[in-house]
Amino acid sequence: MKHIIRLLTLAAIALPVYSVPATARTAASEQVIHCWDRTRGIVQEKRRRTCDGVQVTHAQAVLLKARYEKSRRAHLVRGDAMRRAEAARPVRFHSAGTAFAVNADGFFVTSAHVVARCHAVELRVPNSQQRLATRVVAVDAKNDLALVRAAYRPKRFLLVAPVLPGNGEPLALIGFPQEGKIRLTPRLTPVSIDYGLSNPEKRGLIGVAGDVRRGNSGGPALDSKGRVVGLVKAKIDSVEAARLTGTTLKHLGVVTEARKLVRFLDRAKSRYAIDSTRGIERTGRELFAIGDAATVRLDCLRRTQ
Repeated sequence: MKHIIRLLTLAAIALPVYSVPATARTAASEQVIHCWDRTRGIVQEKRRRTCDGVQVTHAQAVLLKARYEKSRRAHLVRGDAMRRAEAARPVRFHSAGTAFAVNADGFFVTSAHVVARCHAVELRVPNSQQRLATRVVAVDAKNDLALVRAAYRPKRFLLVAPVLPGNGEPLALIGFPQEGKIRLTPRLTPVSIDYGLSNPEKRGLIGVAGDVRRGNSGGPALDSKGRVVGLVKAKIDSVEAARLTGTTLKHLGVVTEARKLVRFLDRAKSRYAIDSTRGIERTGRELFAIGDAATVRLDCLRRTQ
């Protein structure tokens, strides 16, 4: 019996282990296949090891290529139609700025210089190619404020802060800053209050330190609780500021404070709301979500002749 057990054990040890030879695995990885890139919608012939997409059959590849080509041609046709329509318009794009909703009735606040000397103003509908005619309802050129209205209802409107934050407190600017090209989606720009640069008690302007750019004009300045403390007026000329102060200053801007905004809206008989609660501290992501839902880009158009 002991001999039988010993023989069985030896037999088990001696059993061969079969596996796919390395040469076969290499050959499989080098096989040319149809690889579908879902993100771009294209099908390419690639070696299996370099395919980052989905392997499809030849028949599926033919259908996917035909679908992609049809979509590409439709896109080119739409693009040509849009370019022809743009060329036929009596006005051309001149500049862009930012505006934000102050109520649910389609009223938006911006800086007066954003809509000044424009023969037409258009609101860019977020996440869309649609542009809507926008009417300037009221203007306060002295304080650089304007109220406009369009047939667009954003997801939310912004509430005004009951008091101004202290010196050095952070603010979030929501707007469409120019970064080579003018942005189609808003960006949050973090800044901090500098009352030494501009005290609102004197001129109604809040000095801010941060990367303020063209295109931010008219956008909301939100406190850490997501409430409007003012709207962006301008980027400060660093060269002129250095000449006046004797100090090299960079990345500075000024914000028209909320008290001026409220008085302007009262005169324009426009509804708005002040958040008189204590509020809650917001993260940067939450501040952007609040501003993004209420902020739009405004385009200033001028006649071609």
